[in-house]
Amino acid sequence: MPFIHLQTNMQLSQDKKEQVLTDLTDLIAKDLNKPSRFIMTRFSDDQVMMFADSAEPLVFIELRSIRLPAGQTGKLSQSLTAFVDHNLGVKGNRLFINFMDFEPPMWGHNGSTF
Repeated sequence: MPFIHLQTNMQLSQDKKEQVLTDLTDLIAKDLNKPSRFIMTRFSDDQVMMFADSAEPLVFIELRSIRLPAGQTGKLSQSLTAFVDHNLGVKGNRLFINFMDFEPPMWGHNGSTF
C-alpha cells in the first residue's frame, strides 16, 4: 500500500537505480511494518531540479500510504535522510520529504479499494 517516489537531479546507472529501489522497499517495509509485496517504488533520476538557487545534487521524496502514522514521520524522516546520504551521498540539507496519508477508500488496488 505504501508508494514512495524518489526524485533527484543526479544521473545514476540502471543497476544503481534498481539497487536503490530494492533497498528502499526493504527500508519502508521495515519502518512501516508492511509486507514488501504491497510497496510500490519509483525512482526518477536526471530531473531538472534546483534547491536554494543551486543545481547541486538534491533529492525530493514523496511517501504515500494508507493511514500513515503522523507520529512516525519524524522517525521516517531520519531513516530516509540516512538512506539518501548513505546510498546517494546527498546530505539532509539538500532533501525534502512529503508524507501523505490516505483513508482506505481512497486507495485502489486490483479492482477494489482497501
